[in-house]
Amino acid sequence: MSKAISFTYSLDPPASVPAASATHNGVPVPTSGGESFPITPAQSSRSATHAFYTDASAQLLAVQARVNEVLTAWKDAIGDAEKHKEATGKVAYGQGKAQRLMQANKADEAAADDDEEEEDEESDE
Repeated sequence: MSKAISFTYSLDPPASVPAASATHNGVPVPTSGGESFPITPAQSSRSATHAFYTDASAQLLAVQARVNEVLTAWKDAIGDAEKHKEATGKVAYGQGKAQRLMQANKADEAAADDDEEEEDEESDE
């Protein structure tokens, strides 16, 4: 049995972005596909396990680089076409997305605390 690291992807770009617009080094990047990177350990003076993990680590870095190439090509092709999905209106200083998420989380925690207090009062009666 041969060992390999494989990945598949399937992207759904906006209809306004032509399929051939995503390229890497002048070659079009398809919206779906996959690749396999075989793990072929060389002889190691340490152990077979060491040889396997050394090659597996190198192949994993190759997979990461390839996935980055594919996703970057599509990110560049799409550009700002989907930015409206994240539009939050005018954001005041200190009110970035992280700050708003923290405030929402605090509000949820406060609501949960209120619910617990109401349950405690009901059980005391």
